[in-house]
Amino acid sequence: MNVDSKLADIQRQKQNDEDKASSAMRFAMNESLLHQMLPAKVAADLSAGRSVPFEAFDHVTIFFSDIEGFTSISASAQPVEIMSLLNMLYTIMDYCASLFPIYKVETIGDSYMVVGGLPERTEGHTEAVADFALLVRRVVHSVKGMAAIRLRMGIHSGPVMAGIVGHLMP
Repeated sequence: MNVDSKLADIQRQKQNDEDKASSAMRFAMNESLLHQMLPAKVAADLSAGRSVPFEAFDHVTIFFSDIEGFTSISASAQPVEIMSLLNMLYTIMDYCASLFPIYKVETIGDSYMVVGGLPERTEGHTEAVADFALLVRRVVHSVKGMAAIRLRMGIHSGPVMAGIVGHLMP
């Protein structure tokens, strides 16, 4: 075996090792993101290649909100201003949510949704969601630049069916 052949073998092995490390890094990042976006039980099932069955919950409490006049606000502001506003608002709401046994379901545009009593069945979820809403109301209006924002908030309690629909991430 000549030197050039040996060098080529070493370079191929090095590239193969780098490809494996890169693949392992991407897998770890995907797993981390999956566990951040979904409840632990659901993420574990999906990671293991198992389907996630729909599940009925007899009693949960859902909170939803949006910004009153958001369409008008968006029309009169620069996109970066809207994104900054939503980031500030959702950072505040995420922090408030972290103080209660509730689960953040989703944000879409100016809409924010959390649920109590799901994915883990818990007692006292109605009070937790109501306390979250009151805290958000109080905190949002105390933050500089947010006082003019008027949030419409709603809470509903009752039965729901939950699960994963479709196959693509949002």
